[in-house]
Amino acid sequence: MSKSNKPKNRKKYSLNNPDNQDYLSLRDELHKALKQEEFIVEIPVTDDEHIEIKENNDNSKLKKVFINELHDHDDKESKVTRIWKIDLEKDFTGISTSSKTPECAILVLQKYESSYKLNILLIELKSFVDKNKSEEIEEKFCCAMTRLYMLLVLNNHLNPIQNYNKATIYIDFQGILFYKDKDNKFNSSADNNKDKKTLYSILQNSDKSEILTYKTILRKEDKIKVKCFKASDKEVFNISLQTLLSK
Repeated sequence: MSKSNKPKNRKKYSLNNPDNQDYLSLRDELHKALKQEEFIVEIPVTDDEHIEIKENNDNSKLKKVFINELHDHDDKESKVTRIWKIDLEKDFTGISTSSKTPECAILVLQKYESSYKLNILLIELKSFVDKNKSEEIEEKFCCAMTRLYMLLVLNNHLNPIQNYNKATIYIDFQGILFYKDKDNKFNSSADNNKDKKTLYSILQNSDKSEILTYKTILRKEDKIKVKCFKASDKEVFNISLQTLLSK
């Protein structure tokens, strides 16, 4: 039986160690730690699997959202190959934000004929939304975009095992709001500022989605598609992955 060439008690980290096993790979060790702490969890793309998103506030009228039918994404041009859930509210010293964060991010990798698209769904649950809360949600989406940019560069996208090193991977942000009730003022067309699209203006048309513009670490005018879904009278809301990706 051959012995491993790796030293047993490696304690130092390196950014790159192709020929020196005396040091731990910082990227690999960070991936292991995030997985162990369940900050990033891969979701199997199967018929019987679903994604559960909980609202931690005990007084919330909207307790859970279930994303179902992960394997039944009906798109002739692409196929969902992998899904990850990132717990953005998980408390990590140096990584967590105090308040400006959605519940989670769902990453959906779609494979096309000659490329990939990584859909980044930023999920927020609210029992009630008024104008002030809509502005707070926009801040959460904006901060989460910059946070996801930094997390994404930690990954080895040139991994030859998955053949990603030979493919183009595009990224596409979406902000998803599930809410129970909204302020009646949203129904007043007089409050609608047509010159600037905001979450407030989207909520005036509950079945509508819009491309909004936020300032992120990379761009002064970064784009994200924001969609709003009004929950029914129940505390649990069910929706298919197909609906989230296609609406």
